Amino acid sequence: MKFNPGRPHYSTDNLPMHTQEQYWDTINCLTNAATKKDETEITQATGVSRLPLCVASPAFIHPSFFPLNPFHLFYENCMVFLWDTMTSPTSTSEPIHFSKSAQLGVLIPPAMETLPSSFCGPIRDIHLKCNSQCKIYEWMAILHWYFIPIAIELSFNSVVLATLALFVEAIEFKMTVKPRNKNDLNLLHSLISRFLLNYKQLFIASDPSKIVRARLCIFQLIHVPIHIQWNGSIRLGSQATVERAIGEEAHNIRSKKAPFRNLTNIIYQRELFKILILVYPDLLESESPKPEPTSAPSTKLIQFHRIAWTKLASNANLTAEILAVSAHLGFNVVQWPPAGVEIQRWGKFKLANRNVLQSQLSKERSTLTRRSEWFEANSSPKMPRSGSNLLYGHVRAFYTVLTTGAEPVTLAVYTPLDNVKSICGFPRGSWATDSLGIWVGINTKEVYILRKHPGLAYLSTDERRFQEGDIEDNEEDNED
Repeated sequence: MKFNPGRPHYSTDNLPMHTQEQYWDTINCLTNAATKKDETEITQATGVSRLPLCVASPAFIHPSFFPLNPFHLFYENCMVFLWDTMTSPTSTSEPIHFSKSAQLGVLIPPAMETLPSSFCGPIRDIHLKCNSQCKIYEWMAILHWYFIPIAIELSFNSVVLATLALFVEAIEFKMTVKPRNKNDLNLLHSLISRFLLNYKQLFIASDPSKIVRARLCIFQLIHVPIHIQWNGSIRLGSQATVERAIGEEAHNIRSKKAPFRNLTNIIYQRELFKILILVYPDLLESESPKPEPTSAPSTKLIQFHRIAWTKLASNANLTAEILAVSAHLGFNVVQWPPAGVEIQRWGKFKLANRNVLQSQLSKERSTLTRRSEWFEANSSPKMPRSGSNLLYGHVRAFYTVLTTGAEPVTLAVYTPLDNVKSICGFPRGSWATDSLGIWVGINTKEVYILRKHPGLAYLSTDERRFQEGDIEDNEEDNED
């Protein structure tokens, strides 16, 4: 390439890292530079432009002192840049060009029907609302949920999609709060390396005019495993955390005459208290330990529906569900309801984690436009969750079977997803049209919910943009 021909060649497996000594030598060179031209040449060669104020901290150690900001880096820098590059008019002759962005944008709002309102607020048409107009939770949804599945259906280039799937997998890995060992970080490093090599071949190739696509936000991803090794979870460096802390301090300001002096006193008193606790730990009252839970988390059936046994023959759906329940429990039914057996039908089930799984039956008493009646479950609870053990279904209704002299049995009748295959990391299949499934063990400690992406965990309620009309108080459902 004609740009920066003297740059050294390096491998992503052997990065030329700056040391503390090299950093300070560079700072001294910048300080002693005679002209602006000399400063520019030093900056181009080293990447260091000036001495930041934060190096005055005794905790400063280069380069681990500068944490990455996942809040903006992954979603509002990387994802936005990838979208703009793929939809840019300048890339129309390239395989990376996505010409159906308008169709993708139109398909997103209807797809939200299957997105529970507890996940996030409404996702707008990305083709019409882009860049700064989109909120962080919207870019999260585009990255983790919508772009790859919809792009597959719109016949986007499969090689580009496979590369973007590596990017999504890496972000999922980074944003998941979980202890990581050296092997985990090596796996993440390998994943990012594969993405970057594919990105370079697809987006830049050997064309010097495309060097602008070699953005720092993209190639900075290779440093994330090192960041995790130094600082722990990548989410600890989020700018959102700092912004929230600033907002909390601002709410404590009471003085209108001298607000900055008031803020200074608040910060000073808080830091003074922390120092006193370090010197005199007895000043801090010991917190009483939290009591251990004495029982398993409670579950609850919600929204009772009476079964019209006299109209069973005219209700094909209800008949199919009752037959499935009876066949599963081994009932040889001659007449309905069976003697000595009480069958109750319910619309919703409150899981042990307090989330509520709805069903097709619950639609009769709900005006919500967003539903949560689809689930992912582990078919073998004693085995680790893996692709071979996972099943997917659409809940039709919940049932409780009360038999004289036996424990109550709670079941979920669902339509299973058949022919499940993983495409670019996304499970895909087709709904069975001639079979019903029985989901057993719903009262166990196993939690069966739709999969959330880890980025949602560090968004506040306001940042998720909940809408009051989509939040339903499940405890107030009519229980006849």
